Amino acid sequence: MEKIIAVQNLRKAYKKETAVENVSFELMPGNIMGLLGPNGAGKTTTLKMITNLCSKDKGKILIDNVSLDVDPGLALSKVGAALDTPSFYQELTARENIECFASLYKSIPDGQVTELLDYVGLSTQAEKKVKKFSLGMKQRLALARAMLGQPKLIILDEPANGLDPQGQIDLYRLICDMARDKKTTFIVSSHQLHDMEEFCTDILILNKGKSILQGKTEEILSETTNIVDCILEETEAFLDVLSKFQGISLTSHKGNRFTVKLETVCLDEFIKKLVACNLHIHSISVRRNSLQDLFLKLTGGDDDASAN
Repeated sequence: MEKIIAVQNLRKAYKKETAVENVSFELMPGNIMGLLGPNGAGKTTTLKMITNLCSKDKGKILIDNVSLDVDPGLALSKVGAALDTPSFYQELTARENIECFASLYKSIPDGQVTELLDYVGLSTQAEKKVKKFSLGMKQRLALARAMLGQPKLIILDEPANGLDPQGQIDLYRLICDMARDKKTTFIVSSHQLHDMEEFCTDILILNKGKSILQGKTEEILSETTNIVDCILEETEAFLDVLSKFQGISLTSHKGNRFTVKLETVCLDEFIKKLVACNLHIHSISVRRNSLQDLFLKLTGGDDDASAN
């Protein structure tokens, strides 16, 4: 199966500041990649290089096996994108807006505009002026616009920004449906880490322009250590046990509440050790590292993972 996009050793610098350094990734049909990172990590610059909105200093970009350098017109004909806040002609209806953009293409099949509006759930709002649309409706309309010409790759920069929880769920469901039903490949830049964990097949985390983690979401999370939240009666005694116990690290401590990571120790062994040391356990629960846990660990935890 051919790769829909292959990015190799991408680099971009502005004067003395390097925005993106040696970023590489590949995606197959139907993959959804979450592009994550703190503010200033290089996410938007990466997307702009892929869509040819800014030049690159180094690297190769192949879209459906077509080089962006050799034939940018053909390569970009396979790409749909919605970058930044959705912008439309406010006095035109949803249908008129999509028809206006469709006229820029060489050949859009009859009925595709209606089909797209129906697909994104705007068929009943097609004749309403966009100035009366909510942000969620504009995001749907932006997705319909990005789908014009049936691109194999769709790039979305913060598509859920400003949406309420239900609006986010609806938008992500649309993306998942397209990936499954149409085998459309997506690159989605976002700060919504929990949502990225739930629906992305692939993850790429950038920090200071460099790739610090990438791969299949399921594989990345399955390799993480178990996290244990516990409440114990003997605080000092527990801390003493931890200092002598290899394979366990303390991540947080407040009063008699502790959070530890079981790095090379299983839960049964951990509990047996506490009991053997005559420690009284009030409660204990296990959770897996989340994408947010990994993000904060890898980026230093200084940035708010839910900020824009």
